[in-house]
Amino acid sequence: MFKLEIEGPVARVVIDRGEKRNAIPIACWSALERTVNDAAASDARLIVITSADPGSFCAGADLSELPALIDDVKKRHIFRGAMSSALARIRAVGKPTLALVEGGCFGAGVSLAMACDMRVAGPNSSYAITPARFGISYPQPDLARLAELVGPGQAARLLYGAETIDATEAHRIGLVELICHQAQIGADMIERIAGNAPYSLCALKATLAGRFGVDKRFDDAFASADFAEGWQAFRSGRKPSFGG
Repeated sequence: MFKLEIEGPVARVVIDRGEKRNAIPIACWSALERTVNDAAASDARLIVITSADPGSFCAGADLSELPALIDDVKKRHIFRGAMSSALARIRAVGKPTLALVEGGCFGAGVSLAMACDMRVAGPNSSYAITPARFGISYPQPDLARLAELVGPGQAARLLYGAETIDATEAHRIGLVELICHQAQIGADMIERIAGNAPYSLCALKATLAGRFGVDKRFDDAFASADFAEGWQAFRSGRKPSFGG
């Protein structure tokens, strides 16, 4: 249900299970992780997670599988581990990541979008995190990320009330960074990011994440081919053309 499409500097991880509103079965979380690994290994500068169905970004976990977890402790552990591993891989990937959200984005679908560095919303997108409706909880890393984005009060509101919010409200509270018209959703941002220096994109992401070795990355940048091209382009008044 996950396809990898690479076009120049952009790798798109496309969710394609429209008949189930892109709900993710337990067995498919590992496929998502493998697809993200393939995207990370490519020459792409930006990884975009999007949907083949404009009516639904991701409905979350496949609810039809949840009854099997009632009596199967091992399957619960498998589910939690596979989902957590895939989302952790997206958070840790060394390249910038962007979620393009059109249509419904619910439950683990919100976690998937939050695992990315940035979220661009279509005007008709909607969001809900609904474990309270089902008598279940939510993984701690996902709750921490939610609180980081929208603040603990808004996180509590979304979780305790399990309400559905629209794109305007999601943008107001900080769940998404930008709302774009559906015809051009994210295109300008993708073009801007993909046109920038690969070295800078990876170094800046590592610095934002507080990872080790960022001082050396800062120092080494001045000896990089990307800096040489960027500086010459600036001096010449032209647009830079960075390599892979």
